[in-house]
Amino acid sequence: MTYGRKDKKLKEKLNYIGTRDLLGMISIHFITFANNAEDVAMQADIFNKTKLMSPQKQYMYLAGLLMSTEDKSDGSIMKNEESGIFDELENDVQEITQEYIKTFLNIDYKAEPDNAKRNLVSMEAFTSYFDTGILRYPEQTIELIRELYADFDLYLEEMTGLVLEDFISFYQLVYDTFEETMNASKYAVESIKRQLKYFNPFAIDIEREYERFLSFAQGTASINLQNAMDNLNTIKSASVIEMFGAKKGEKLLDIFGLYRAETDFLYYNGKNPFADKPLCWIDKETLFVVHPQFLLNAIYNYITDILESPKNSFADKYKKSKADIVEDLFIKLLKKIFGEEAKYHTSVCEERGTKEHDILIEFKDYILIAEVKASKVREPFFNPEKGYKRVHDHFNSDSGIGGAYEQAIILKKFIETKNDTILFENKNKKFVVENVSNKKILPIVLTLNQFGGLAVNTSMILKKEDNQPYPWVCNWHDLENIIEILQYLNKKPDDFIDYIVWRIANHPNVLSSDELDVIEGYFINSYVKEKKGAIYFPPNGPSLIDKIYFEKHGIPYEFPREKSPVHKKKKIGRNDPCPCNSGKKFKKCCIGKGIYD
Repeated sequence: MTYGRKDKKLKEKLNYIGTRDLLGMISIHFITFANNAEDVAMQADIFNKTKLMSPQKQYMYLAGLLMSTEDKSDGSIMKNEESGIFDELENDVQEITQEYIKTFLNIDYKAEPDNAKRNLVSMEAFTSYFDTGILRYPEQTIELIRELYADFDLYLEEMTGLVLEDFISFYQLVYDTFEETMNASKYAVESIKRQLKYFNPFAIDIEREYERFLSFAQGTASINLQNAMDNLNTIKSASVIEMFGAKKGEKLLDIFGLYRAETDFLYYNGKNPFADKPLCWIDKETLFVVHPQFLLNAIYNYITDILESPKNSFADKYKKSKADIVEDLFIKLLKKIFGEEAKYHTSVCEERGTKEHDILIEFKDYILIAEVKASKVREPFFNPEKGYKRVHDHFNSDSGIGGAYEQAIILKKFIETKNDTILFENKNKKFVVENVSNKKILPIVLTLNQFGGLAVNTSMILKKEDNQPYPWVCNWHDLENIIEILQYLNKKPDDFIDYIVWRIANHPNVLSSDELDVIEGYFINSYVKEKKGAIYFPPNGPSLIDKIYFEKHGIPYEFPREKSPVHKKKKIGRNDPCPCNSGKKFKKCCIGKGIYD
């Protein structure tokens, strides 16, 4: 295979690239010298800044590969005429990524339909795992860290010498320092820009005018700019030691600080050192920060690995507790949707002592059976045949989506046996689901983690009886974002139910890798509900949830309103029915929100 040779050639090139040069280039694609709120909002869309197919993960690969090489550069800042090497490196990474994908596509789809399906499933799992970047907002990750780990501080301290708030405070220090250096750089640049306005090239004494500006540029302004640029994207180890003390500070720096040539890393699907240690040493006192969110994600993964390690005597206890915590998290979210209009049941059994089902919700003429899974996404194999078996076995195991679906269907079948069905919750509390024959039962699978395209379209791999419905599958952070969307669009619980019903009925026809793209398309584009056959929801980078997030932070933001060029948008009158199908007039619903106007 050619991908191995290309990986090695790329690594050889990186030997002669300075650490700060390349990491700085990568960072530019995640941050912007913004002069206004609109520029800040554009930071979310790195797809407009690069030709890479999966920029976040591909840049992480490039960073990890760089940090696995010896630094043979001369230490000088790269000149403008040398900057073309960055485009060359991007092209190399793109070629390497495409070589990996070709492995799954190298098959005669007509002659080998079974193997073709196998390869597609393997490719979906592979790309979801290795190409999907960080999808949570920082606030979501911090919330999740506190919810999952707060009760295990003693165990965490025993294993690491650090407690939960140490990790969060460390992230906050890095974030605040990152913001301060960015603001200092912007201020220095703006200072020079302001002086340029006062420079008058048409002055009578042009030589004196020029010398005045040159003196300014070489004086305080130059010093300020140089200092700002020297500190840009960096944090000093001394500031960490000062805040946490020597013992804790050095421990944090050891866990998340990465030295060049510290590890041996080559292949795109290998264990990337930058993902685990995203703070890169550029000298004995200074670490480079590509973006603080990489650190936050590394913290989340590190604590999870520590607490779930089989080496720990408390690992099983934590996993059991985690399952209960995740179930409670989802109950809280579902109550935000249905409120007091619904009845909620947890730990539901057909008979006393039988296997428990996680959540049952009664809402009007609907019964929602939700099974919750907190298991990790297993790393897929690169070999399509082996990869398919691993993905298939995990997907349909008790801890996988297929296993959860099967549990939901077992309860569904039991409920359907009687018009008034007796069930038990929380081991021995009896309750009755009444008038079952007039109700529709909806199977739902809720996962803590992101399972990618196989969760969005389970028909690729799900074992299902022909007369049974597909499940609706959603992960925790997507459900949080869906709630934000529902609230922003003034949608009611009935609207959410309508979406679930539509989603389940059209499950095999939905072509997407992201549930948020589907729900945004459903509520924003009226044609979706009436469309027959396959419907594609393309990923567009910036989205409605980005708009909601930035507006919460006081930042005006627009996003591509149409996710498909199916029809032209026409002007909507103030008194016309709102296109979101809320039943309200446009002026009393979505007007002014930037969705349809």
